[in-house]
This record gives sequence, structure tokens and C-alpha cells, in this order.
Amino acid sequence: MNIKNLTTMPLHFVRGRKNVFLDWQFIEPGYGIPFWKFYQEKHGLLPWLSPYGIELKVMRPEISVEPFVQNDPLGFIGAYSTLIHEDGLYRLWYATYDFNEKGQEFDKLCYMESSDGKNWRRSQLGLYPYKGSKDNNIVYGLGPKECGGHIGAHGATVFIDPYAIPEERYKMVHLGPSDRNATLSNWLYGATSHDGIRWNTLPEPILKYTSDTQSIGLFDEEIGKYVIYLRGWSPQNRYGSGGRRMIRRTESSDFRRFPPPKPLISHNPSWGVHTDIYTNSYHKWPGADNAHIMLPALYHRDTDTVDVHLALSRDANEWFLPQSRPLISNEDRPDKITIYTGSGIVPYGKDLWAFPVFFSRRAHNEYTDERPALYLATIRQDGLIAVESNLKGEFYTYPCIFDGSSLNLNAVSYTGGEIKVEILQVKPALELSPIEGFTLDLCDRITGSALWQMVSWRGNPDISTLAGRILRFRFVLVRSRLHAFRFE
Repeated sequence: MNIKNLTTMPLHFVRGRKNVFLDWQFIEPGYGIPFWKFYQEKHGLLPWLSPYGIELKVMRPEISVEPFVQNDPLGFIGAYSTLIHEDGLYRLWYATYDFNEKGQEFDKLCYMESSDGKNWRRSQLGLYPYKGSKDNNIVYGLGPKECGGHIGAHGATVFIDPYAIPEERYKMVHLGPSDRNATLSNWLYGATSHDGIRWNTLPEPILKYTSDTQSIGLFDEEIGKYVIYLRGWSPQNRYGSGGRRMIRRTESSDFRRFPPPKPLISHNPSWGVHTDIYTNSYHKWPGADNAHIMLPALYHRDTDTVDVHLALSRDANEWFLPQSRPLISNEDRPDKITIYTGSGIVPYGKDLWAFPVFFSRRAHNEYTDERPALYLATIRQDGLIAVESNLKGEFYTYPCIFDGSSLNLNAVSYTGGEIKVEILQVKPALELSPIEGFTLDLCDRITGSALWQMVSWRGNPDISTLAGRILRFRFVLVRSRLHAFRFE
């Protein structure tokens, strides 16, 4: 489904694709008093299709009690990581570094894997010697020049390119030093691999731009281009850094060459005078069209702490934060005052998502011998945000067309709660009427934890006869929250 399907009426819902409630995009705002004189004369001043009793509510993830990466024998755990779930295997790329008399060495990119996301193993790959031994799991940023040995792997992100030749199926973006005579202090580099283990650095930087922190790269299938989300500053000096940190974005049809990035998200005055956006942690919403997630870390210069917030977008260009408070706060865990999330939201168990979270007791500018660690955050599938009714509420969708034969919901009902759905025919002169056989009184209650449960009317879930017609759906929620719906 492309963007125009959600910006033109009737909305078009494609079979098998999730539709998530990250905003009010699908919901008819109605009128408390009808706008049209002829309608008032016929029906009076009763509200016309007005939603009531609902709100958009952000849900908070659960953080594992114990870390799954800590006390690494190769040095300190870096803040930035990539988690991918592929062919039943969880694959993690993470950074380690060490200090010596010359300062911090280049980040080394290391690799771990797990069959269940709980029990992880460090494979002794034996690719590159480190401190006299090849008994390690280093895959990049050390050794020969063609494997990043001369530039390191700072802020590296790994992604899978579904349209690449087999030799370049895995791609990486990372930072490294610029040429000695360059004004900018670092550039953005790329690397490719056939298996995610053995990498080849591209001969030239893919973007001569000073960034910092983790740069997120991907192939965006909606636009058919490579996209990178990276650090920016405003104002910016001649060396590429400068004032408050922000997020920039660049896209290209050629992974080996990107144009200068454009501003995307900058400082919000409501955050106060001391705050920067440190990382972006971009994710395409898994399985959904027109839905994008960021878990940006905000750095508070006054307290020298970092916490994680939630940002959402329909088109990856216009972003908003649905709440002012953090999604993952160091107030909840006062011993963990620096927090970042990595790249990758993956399925976990039957009905959860998981993503990596970095915690450290060390303040941002504090130099102590403190060993940080990576934890696993979990949340219900599509569970970051939902339409919720604490008591009773309802809403109508805009006029829409769907493909498929059943309506399936990802929803949760609390004690005594339920969700029902009615399908209505759109008529001329703003009229509409429930379709026989699909009325609210015939709808079977959806209760409890419903992960893609089919809506049925007296036991019948088949709505194939309505596919392709212009309709409205009426949702009635009692003590429930609705995360997403899709047609199958």
C-alpha cells in the first residue's frame, strides 16, 4: 500500500497489511452539531459520527531483569547494536571498545546469535587477531583495511537488502575518520557481506558528512531507495558539529553515494533549554504500511542523563511525539542513568516484539571504569500505542474499501470489557445505515487478549461479499484498547 491510500478517500486497506493506530488517521472526527443545514432540518442537532470516550495511549515496554550482553572479554560494551531475526535465528551485532594510553581505540563490531532470544552464544569466529589471539567474535573494524581495520565501526548498523546480489545481501553503515586534510572530522562509510560475518569495506565513503552516534541504514521498499537516518546539529559549524543535536535524513538509489542529509527532527522548545536529540533509533513498523517508529534518546545536558522517547510518523518525513514523558526513563531505574535503544524490532515468542536497550550507570560525560550492558525490551506486537477506552467509547472509520474476507483485530480487553464492530453502507446525502447481518447487536464479543482474532456476527466472520464496496466501520469499545486491524 502506498501513501496516497491513506490521504485520499475512500481509504484503501490492502489484504494482509496491518493498519495501526499511531494517530487519528483512520477515524472520522464527525461534528458535535451537524455542519449541514439540510441535515439539521432532517435529523436535528444530534452529533454526526462523532467519536467519544477514546484516547491514544502509549504503552511502556518491559525490560529484562538481567542483561543478555555484559562483561565482554573484548572490552566495554558499546551503546549501539543491531538485532535481526532471520530464518528462526536471532542475530546481534554490537560494539566493544577499550581504553589505552592513547585514548579510546576504534569500535570493534562483534557478533552473537541465539535460537530463542534468551540463550546467547559468542561464536569464536577466529577472523581477526586481537591482543595476540583470534579466539574472539569480532567481524569488522579490526584487521585489514578492506575489513574496516583502518576506520573502525563506530555507530554501525547492519541491515538486509532484499534486492541485492547475494554477495551484498547484508549491508552496513558506520562512521569513520575523514582524510587528514579534510575539514570534517569524520565521514560515513559502507560495507557489504554475503553472510553478515565476512565484510568488505566500500572503497570510498558513501557520504562525506560529519555525524556521530548510531546511523541507521535500510532499504525502504515503499520508496524503492536506500535511506540513512543520522546525526545533525543546529546551528552547525564548519567542522560539521555545533549547537544542539538533531536528526537528519538522506536517501539514494545507489548505496555507494548519498546526497547531503536534510533536517528531519530538531529540538522541541517544550523540552527545555538543556535538551538534545542524541540518537534516532529508526524502525519501519513491522508488517504495516504507512507507519514508522523512532525511539530517540534525549540527552539532558543539565543532569548529564539520557532517556528514550517515542516518535511516530506515517510517511517517515513528518514526525510527532505522542507524549512528553519518556518511554524508557531512568527515573524507573535510578542506577541506570544513560539509556539508548539499538536498531531492530523483532518477533519474540508468540505475541511479543523485542528490541535491544543499552543501560549504563555512568553519566554521559562521566569517565569511570563502569561496565555497561545490553538488555532486552519486550512489548506486545504493535503494542507501542493504541486507541483505548477506560469505560465505553466508540468511533467510525472514514469511508473505506478493503480487500479480503475477514476483519482481524489486535486488541486487549480488561475485566468486563469487550469490543464489537458494525459495518455500515455509505449512502448519498451523508446518510448511512447498518448492513443487514453485520449490525452491532449481532456482533460476537471480542474479549481478553485477542491477537489477530477474527470479528464475527453470530459466528460468521465472512465479509467477502462486502469487499470492494465503500463502507464505514463502527467500533464500540468497553474497557478495551485496540492496537491494530487488518483484513485477511
